[in-house]
Amino acid sequence: MMTLSRRRLLTGTAGLLVAGVLTQALPGSLAFASPPLAAAVAPSASFTAISTRLTGLEQPDALLAQRLYSWLHDHFPQLDSQLDTLNALLQQQPAANGSSLLALLSTHPKALNDLYQALVSGWYLGVVGPLPRPQCIAFENIVSYQLLRDSLLPPSYAPGQPNFWTQPPARRAHV
Repeated sequence: MMTLSRRRLLTGTAGLLVAGVLTQALPGSLAFASPPLAAAVAPSASFTAISTRLTGLEQPDALLAQRLYSWLHDHFPQLDSQLDTLNALLQQQPAANGSSLLALLSTHPKALNDLYQALVSGWYLGVVGPLPRPQCIAFENIVSYQLLRDSLLPPSYAPGQPNFWTQPPARRAHV
């Protein structure tokens, strides 16, 4: 049987008080191991039109679109006007692609070229941002894998297909 002394009562009360204060003082992102939620910014019509043109997909991945647009929204102050300009430019030059499109963009402000590069990098590589600290926003749902999903699996160190470990291994007779 445990007896309750004044020392144990004071120590327990102080511990509960400190724990209560700390849980109130810690931000939610430090207290729990969950990633911060992306800002709920809805992609514009120009972003959707440009994304459809750049990816060649009728319906690009919605989650990747949201992540890419949120990142662009945070890093390009004039995003909506730049997207409108880029969309108009792409509509005026429907045959422009690859090096001809890069040559065309080089005659425009650098911010427009940077936006185009970020869009292509985000959709096809899943990586955005400058080289010292680029940010990965997607992996297996990037356009590069979507276009080849019938013949290639996303690269990994795993020896089998995705989720191969969910199936029990085949029994083999010992020799």
